[in-house]
Amino acid sequence: MVFSMTGFGSAEVATDQWVVKVEIRSVNHRYLDIQIRLPRQYQLLEETLRRLVAVGIQRGRVEVYLRIEELGQQDRIVKIDKGILAGLYKQWQELQQEMRLPDLTFDHVFQIPDLIEITDPVIDWDLLTAVTKEAVTNALEQLNAMRTIEGQRLAQDLVAKMDRIAQLVEEIESHAPQVVANYRTRLKERLDELLAGTSLSPERFEAEVALFADRCSIDEEWVRMRSHIEQFLETLKQRTPIGRKLDFLIQEMNRETNTIGSKASDIHITKAVVELKSELEKAREQVQNLE
Repeated sequence: MVFSMTGFGSAEVATDQWVVKVEIRSVNHRYLDIQIRLPRQYQLLEETLRRLVAVGIQRGRVEVYLRIEELGQQDRIVKIDKGILAGLYKQWQELQQEMRLPDLTFDHVFQIPDLIEITDPVIDWDLLTAVTKEAVTNALEQLNAMRTIEGQRLAQDLVAKMDRIAQLVEEIESHAPQVVANYRTRLKERLDELLAGTSLSPERFEAEVALFADRCSIDEEWVRMRSHIEQFLETLKQRTPIGRKLDFLIQEMNRETNTIGSKASDIHITKAVVELKSELEKAREQVQNLE
């Protein structure tokens, strides 16, 4: 199964206490890079989210956006340091006897540091984690469905490109013997002009032709090219992440193509090599989108 690294998924799960909304986006990246955005008070959920995403996605930059809404206003926990308050009240009464001070009010009390501590209510983390997992799982299913569809399209396009690359390799292979034959003819014509009235042994002539044939031989290159193409097509059928392997095979095919181009002394082979490089570059761009 071929997966694209680009996708989007969203989900929402509601209980009588919370509404959990999740959006997940994924784009191309060399490795797995998970970015999670969630409210500060729910940071304890981050590791759970990260593990869930890592199970469903092997490579790519993944952005997870989590929103949690509380249904109904829950009372906050308020603690007042009674010792500080009692001491303050006593001192205030004494000062009132000496000075004209107003009665002690809440406005005065609230301004005293460390007198009042307000904390959020206790969260049922087990329940909230279960709800969050359900939302994230549903969003991942949507995202992977999109990645699967896109991956199938990319795979079809890559198969077509490999077919064209194989055709170009066949053209180069079929034309290669003609390169030596053409060289033989040109060499014979030049030698006839230069050596008019003299003689050149057939052995010396054939040795020169054989030397040229060895220098421009591309047998090893096109054999390896065929092998790389077969491996590429077989890899597309695998169910594991294949992007890196395909990228490596494209690099190897480019290497062989460059070698063929450096050996080519024929306009037909040169044209085929140029088109071959173009097709390989198109395939490389597509491979960059695969997981």
